[in-house]
Amino acid sequence: MNEVVERILSAYQSMCPLDAARAADSRQKISRYIDSLSSAGQRDAEQLVIYGLAYLTELHEGQDPRFTGC
Repeated sequence: MNEVVERILSAYQSMCPLDAARAADSRQKISRYIDSLSSAGQRDAEQLVIYGLAYLTELHEGQDPRFTGC
């Protein structure tokens, strides 16, 4: 799963660079998130990267106002 986490961080940082502290914090959070998805049965690496990028985007940029979550 480490390679999935690194792919997520690399892709996100190519769009929105993070300083070292935020990158380290993001790495921990995304690792926990990917672990929880994996333990729930999600094994497709490509899908995990997509989920991880969405998670980081929401984490750093906030929720998209176009979606209410309903």
